[in-house]
Amino acid sequence: MNRTGEIPTILVADNCVISRRSISDAICEQGYKAVVAEDGAGCRDLLGKDKTDLLFLDAGIDDDKGVELLVAVKDNYPDIPVIVISSSISFEQEALFFKMGASEYLIKPLSSVRLAVTIKKALLESEYRKKDKLFSVVITHSPIAVAITDNTGHFEYVNHAFCKTTGYAFHEVIGKTPRLLQSGEHAESFYKELWDTIRSGKNWQGEFHNKKKTGELYWENSIIIPIFDPSGTLSHFLSIKQDISLRKKEQEALLQSERRFQELADLLPLPLIETDTEGMITYTNCVGLEAFGYTTEDLANGIHGVMLFLPEERQRVILNIEMRLKNIPFENHEYIGLRKDGTTFPLLVYTASIMHNNVPVGIRAIVLDITNRKQAEEKLMQLNQTLELRVQERTRELEITHKQMILQEKLASIGQLAAGIAHELNNPINFVRINFATLEEDIADLQSLLNAYRNVIDKVGKDLLPKDEVDRLRQLEHSLAIDTLCDELPGIFSESHRGFERITAIIGSMRNFSFCHDLQERVPFYINTGIRDALIITRNEYLSFADLTTQLEDLPPVPCNPEQINQVFLNLIINSAQAIESQKRSENGKITICTWFDNRSVFCAVTDDGPGIPCEIQHRIFEPFFTTKPPGKGTGLGLSISYDIVVHKHGGTLDVHCPPEGGTVITLSLPLG
Repeated sequence: MNRTGEIPTILVADNCVISRRSISDAICEQGYKAVVAEDGAGCRDLLGKDKTDLLFLDAGIDDDKGVELLVAVKDNYPDIPVIVISSSISFEQEALFFKMGASEYLIKPLSSVRLAVTIKKALLESEYRKKDKLFSVVITHSPIAVAITDNTGHFEYVNHAFCKTTGYAFHEVIGKTPRLLQSGEHAESFYKELWDTIRSGKNWQGEFHNKKKTGELYWENSIIIPIFDPSGTLSHFLSIKQDISLRKKEQEALLQSERRFQELADLLPLPLIETDTEGMITYTNCVGLEAFGYTTEDLANGIHGVMLFLPEERQRVILNIEMRLKNIPFENHEYIGLRKDGTTFPLLVYTASIMHNNVPVGIRAIVLDITNRKQAEEKLMQLNQTLELRVQERTRELEITHKQMILQEKLASIGQLAAGIAHELNNPINFVRINFATLEEDIADLQSLLNAYRNVIDKVGKDLLPKDEVDRLRQLEHSLAIDTLCDELPGIFSESHRGFERITAIIGSMRNFSFCHDLQERVPFYINTGIRDALIITRNEYLSFADLTTQLEDLPPVPCNPEQINQVFLNLIINSAQAIESQKRSENGKITICTWFDNRSVFCAVTDDGPGIPCEIQHRIFEPFFTTKPPGKGTGLGLSISYDIVVHKHGGTLDVHCPPEGGTVITLSLPLG
């Protein structure tokens, strides 16, 4: 088969029927298509109608007119190979047919092996000749100049394009060397490096600034390829040349345009940056390099556009680039820029697509450093925030003052009420105590009289009184449990005395709490007394939830406002009790109050084993209105007021500490002087 995949067609032109048939059959057995012609006219007719790949021509066809027919075939169908077959051996005839263009000369009869080899050889040679002819036509008419020199550099072939480019005719070049074209603008070292390269068997590629026959200079891009013969000896050099003078002019014009653009861009006071569609920076002016701290070497090595932004900004940058390339508008153009040295600055980026033939090929961006604007905005925002904070702080102070005034009024009212109640209760309780003491003495007298009566009855009752009356008295004593009653009366009176003492202590504590000094007045005060009074008043708050213990050292008096300090103790004890209550424990919690002093201050620590205070809110517990209690359980002012009393009004300290094992310790200190 030939290169197109078709079965080659072989024409057999022979006057002899037997020979014609045997050859055509052998051709078919070899897998080829055979057609036959019995004379020269039939041969010409078939050659004109059908495609023929090979012709077997009988030398004696049409009464020995084979030579004439061969000449006619070669004139009209030069690409068809012709194999001459003959019945006789004639060296003169064989030489004549070869001279007229025959590919082979065979003697009948033909063996199948010889026939197969001859056909294959002829078809291959025909294919090679066609290729050579095609290559020759292509090279000859190629718009690219082609030249072939021998291994010494002398021209053996040049095509039309070479002659057109250089202005030399074919005969003016053949036998000459490329020195014919030298302009004198290349150094000898340039040509030496070229010859060293191609003589070593390597290809050379570069640009020549050569001279035409007219003396006009031109640029050409040339590839020179060494060619070796079958023995491996360097035989020729093939040069493929292209006139690039126009391209050079365009490049120079483009270079000048780029220089003008660069100069104009460098005059801009803002960074100008261009990227391709992949985000790689293709250009930036000098301000752009300075703004981000990069150099021209960095740009040559490759910088991706997203490297100019903080990592957390890059995903948004990529998304915005995609939207810009798709011509989809977006609003946020502000980013945080990242310099090469790692420093950051705020920037505003205006972008536009770079279009080529209505297709986006990149992004052009102008960058504005908005540090000053941001600083001004930040300063204005800080001023606004400061003003708002001042207004909020002043409003809060007014609210706190208002609530404290209300609370103080309430406390004052409660104090006055407590003082009135204590005064009103004190008199009747004194009456009851006095009457109770009298009653105790009277009961003791009655017990003495009862014992005396019983002694008399025991001695004489049996003889002087009727027995049934004595028994009735005995029975009445038994039913009334007179002995048990007499035994319990001392305990009842003792318990009642303790109750009177507790009522007296409560009334005393209420009097102490209700006593009101001037807000700015400072008097010596034993804080242990205040703690004891607070414990008496708050007993109902903690009794059901906590066991309370005290470790109170003997303390020197502290100059303070007693009512305010008592309020602090009251708040701390109630807070601890409510914290333990919030846990809803099956057993009581523990509250411990300790006092001590040094040479400058007295101290009091209130410790509970409640839930403690989370670390993240410990710094807020002294803020006004801040509370962790459920709605209705607290106002958030207790610890705030306590802090104000201890720290601001008395110059002490109030600290909170939550140990790792749990619970809360609140410690206050008051200066001795």
